Amino acid sequence: MIAAARVGGGGKRFHMSILDALYAAFASNQLLVGGVGTLVFGSAMYVLRAVPESIGDVLGKTLWTTVFVESLSNEYRDVDAFIERHRLNFFSRSLEIKDGSLKTGFGGGWGRYAGVLFKYSKTKSTQQVAPFETITVSFLTRDRKLVERFMQDCRPEEHKNAIYVSMYAAGGFSGGLRRRKRGLDTVFVDEAIKERLVRRLNWFLGAEEWHSTRGVPWKLGMILHGPPGTGKTSLIHALASEFGFDIKYIKSLHGLGTAFLSGARNDLFVIEDIDTIANGLRRDATGDKGSSEDRNFPGAPLHEILNAMDGMQTPDGLKFIVTTNHIDRLDPAIIRPGRIDDVIEIGPLSHESARRMFRAFYGHDGVGAYAPRTGAELQLMFSTMTAQEAEAALVQEPAARV
Repeated sequence: MIAAARVGGGGKRFHMSILDALYAAFASNQLLVGGVGTLVFGSAMYVLRAVPESIGDVLGKTLWTTVFVESLSNEYRDVDAFIERHRLNFFSRSLEIKDGSLKTGFGGGWGRYAGVLFKYSKTKSTQQVAPFETITVSFLTRDRKLVERFMQDCRPEEHKNAIYVSMYAAGGFSGGLRRRKRGLDTVFVDEAIKERLVRRLNWFLGAEEWHSTRGVPWKLGMILHGPPGTGKTSLIHALASEFGFDIKYIKSLHGLGTAFLSGARNDLFVIEDIDTIANGLRRDATGDKGSSEDRNFPGAPLHEILNAMDGMQTPDGLKFIVTTNHIDRLDPAIIRPGRIDDVIEIGPLSHESARRMFRAFYGHDGVGAYAPRTGAELQLMFSTMTAQEAEAALVQEPAARV
């Protein structure tokens, strides 16, 4: 036991002597001491910095409610102008000239809404074809309803009676405008057609579950066709107003699938005069597929258009209306059932519809004998003639339409 103790004690002294030697070597090397000290100090500072940042991040997510508004959205201009009226100028000095007046500039700042503090930042990305802007607004509250009120109050009074029309060209979003809402009763199209469209849209909007349980894609495509001036565009405007839709207007079929993917459930896509912007979108008459150049307009193959309307990339809830003056110029694949759910012909006004239009313009009944005309032809007559002149002209056969 004594010998063992001595051996153990000797081992301990040997171990301590190694540590002493290492410590002495470390202490005598100032470069090493400085490096390790710097490492330890840096690590400590990193931890001290990271902990408050983590706490701050958690508190930020807990205490603040944030909304992101992109320049492609219909609300962007309204939010931009609203912030200008509610920001705290002492902390927010960045300005820019837009639409002929000073607006909130890029960068960040603070504001106050309904007694609640908010912070905002406005940034621009130039990586896209068109500049892309984003406004981020964070409210010092967990009350989501306050944020919803903020978004509602952003909308000026004159915009509450308007729909927003976004334009989509080959390069994507190309601007937009607001149009005053229009009542269906101001559109002189046969009543049966209006009732059919309203009934179809009402059913579709409430039929998500119906489609889901049957495995049917929840989307709606319609074609309005007929001679020029029959009221197709006016009818779409009135339908969007009636249902509170915003319109996404397709100016080019290049990138149609991408445009469809940008839609929200409140959006109605409109493709006017599809035969004129798509070079017919038709295979040759023999049915031979031929070359891409033969059957498609450059850059947008027919199959891409068809798949956008009804394919793997078609989003749920998609609604689109196509118009054409010459439905016979379209490839049959475009108007097949499943891709287009309703094909509606809009022709010259019936006698009864012409009588209603006459009453709206002149304030009394009229139109005895009548040779059918389009709404545009009648509007021109009723806007430039007396009631007696119009009644006399209505008996005559209209000029040939192109």
